[in-house]
Amino acid sequence: MRRWWLWILLAFLATGAFYVTHSFLSGPRWALYQIGKAVHDREPRVFLAHVDIDRILQGQKDTIVDMVAPKDRRDDDTRNLVRGLVNAFMAPLSDQLAAQVVKAINDPDRENLPSSWTLVFAANVTRNGNYALVVLSDPQKGQRLRLGMEKRQNRPWQVVDINSNDLKRLAKKYLQDRYGIQTEERRQSQPRQAEPPPADPPTEGPNDQGGD
Repeated sequence: MRRWWLWILLAFLATGAFYVTHSFLSGPRWALYQIGKAVHDREPRVFLAHVDIDRILQGQKDTIVDMVAPKDRRDDDTRNLVRGLVNAFMAPLSDQLAAQVVKAINDPDRENLPSSWTLVFAANVTRNGNYALVVLSDPQKGQRLRLGMEKRQNRPWQVVDINSNDLKRLAKKYLQDRYGIQTEERRQSQPRQAEPPPADPPTEGPNDQGGD
């Protein structure tokens, strides 16, 4: 009798382990693991297989236009001109960015190699069919990055979108911490020091007036 229950328990645990493993290997978390592993093991081909740079840039077109020609500072004709230029250079820009990614991942002097599981443990994944919203957060630094992932036919799960606000915020912080570059918004937010009052003009004494 005890052996019968034991076999039932083992079968139940094996079935549960199978479904958990299958769900992980066929879901977005497995793609996140592959991205982390690609960075750690310096395998840019695997990274690019799970990160669609072209789709990400396409989703950032409006953000690029707003950075170059803000709505409150440029007219519609100027913005349309910038939008056309962005569309024209999108393909070369995608190729250049992919080349930079390959160079960065292959850099032999790079020491900050995260664990292959870093993205998996840092991710909060909300899946809706073939689309998933991924929130990567660092509680210690108070930072987050929201990603959109998609599963298309005959392709693995891929990162296809990055939240524009999160990307701009992290880029500004990176420029400030790494190169000391302050963006216009950061400079405007800093309080201005009060200028000292102008010195009083010198007064002429009675002996300063000319005369014979």
